[in-house]
Amino acid sequence: MAELFGFDSADIEFGSGFSLERLDWQVADGDKWLVAGRNGSGKSALLAAIGGVGRLRSGRINALREPIAELSITVQRGLAARERVRLEGGEGSEFENGTPVSAILEELNPDSDLLRELSDRLGLGELLAQPFLNLSTGETQKVLLVRALASRHPVLILDEPLRGIDAASRIIAFNCIERFAGMRTVILVTHEVNAVPDWAEHLAYLESGSICYQGALAASEATDWLEQMSTLTVPQMALPPRVTGQASLQAPQSPLVVMKNVQVSFGDLPVFENLNWEIHAGEHWQVTGPNGSGKTTLLNLITGDSPHCYTNDLNIFGFQRGTGESIWDIKQYIGYVSSGLHLAYRVSASVERVLLSGFYDSIGLYQSVTSEQETIVAEWLKLIGLEKKRQQPFNQQSYGNQRLLLITRAMVKQPALLILDEPCLGLDPLNRALVIALIKQLTQSKTTTILYVSHDVSDPIPGISKRLSLPLA
Repeated sequence: MAELFGFDSADIEFGSGFSLERLDWQVADGDKWLVAGRNGSGKSALLAAIGGVGRLRSGRINALREPIAELSITVQRGLAARERVRLEGGEGSEFENGTPVSAILEELNPDSDLLRELSDRLGLGELLAQPFLNLSTGETQKVLLVRALASRHPVLILDEPLRGIDAASRIIAFNCIERFAGMRTVILVTHEVNAVPDWAEHLAYLESGSICYQGALAASEATDWLEQMSTLTVPQMALPPRVTGQASLQAPQSPLVVMKNVQVSFGDLPVFENLNWEIHAGEHWQVTGPNGSGKTTLLNLITGDSPHCYTNDLNIFGFQRGTGESIWDIKQYIGYVSSGLHLAYRVSASVERVLLSGFYDSIGLYQSVTSEQETIVAEWLKLIGLEKKRQQPFNQQSYGNQRLLLITRAMVKQPALLILDEPCLGLDPLNRALVIALIKQLTQSKTTTILYVSHDVSDPIPGISKRLSLPLA
């Protein structure tokens, strides 16, 4: 289908100081989109931008040129303001007591038969002669819904269409939307995760003025995913506490990692030459580089899984490597996730026990756990939106939720350094959005520094500002 309207790398500023950033979104004629996100995420701003509101700072907008039938709080306020002006004598009107509902319903060139049917279904018959301003909140919403659905306009925007409607009428209204959306282009905006219609074909999820996920929508999967995303995108969510008695860094004011003139080669093949690098607490890093650039070797130098850590000038968590420290002196301060670990974690265990194993860095759980550890794990499961799956088998979870759980497993002890080695590898866009949302939350941690490793230099992670790019030797 042809593009109806769209945004290409658009930054759009609004008078309120809010802005939409890096907006890439195209809507084709006849598309059915669900736009979701928490309050304040930018849903209403996105609708305003569709209508031409806002100042374009950069990028491009392919403007919508078709008439819109819109149900939104903005439309409601506009109609109410117009009616007040008329009643106060600022504008002449044939309706002495205000515009009746029947005239409001006729304003968008309606299909007469459809208007009658919808009015009957939603019980508007007794309201038709009443002035629009005399309606209750729920009645007003029903009128605006019928007004939009009965119109002949080819584009339908429904912003929280069930807002304020009573429980019995909500079912009728939801069915009317499903039945009469027709062949038109529909943008449905809602924060209600249980109000996902079967006819929606695409999903755009907003966070902090940006679309963090967009793509095909399977309604059967959408509710659980939206519940998790709405949890993971809570601004400044407090992380669960650390377990009491956990070891503290022996040199808390020093860098976590110091590498000086590191040289590594395998046979005649050099990997690093004169590599100098420091990781300071609270400075989150993304390490990128093509296959063969040495990303895994670099991680092994930090974790102690390479003999080259003893032949180079390395200081890890205050330990000068090669001075008698054990590998567990190092690993107690590290949380680690990789695709290899995911493949290796084949133990039959519940979701809860997988997270509990993170306190002991073991694949499987072989130690007794404390009530404090169980409480902390319960809080982590709530944070990632999986508390209802606590006793379900880990191996029966989706691939994306398994990866989310393994990242959480690496985080339960809130290590000084969390190493995420290609954590999104193999994830579909929906699951990747969940993992990225969790990583963004973790970057706000006061106790853990993140080292995110990826082969893709064009894959920035929100909250991570430091970059180390490894070229091929």
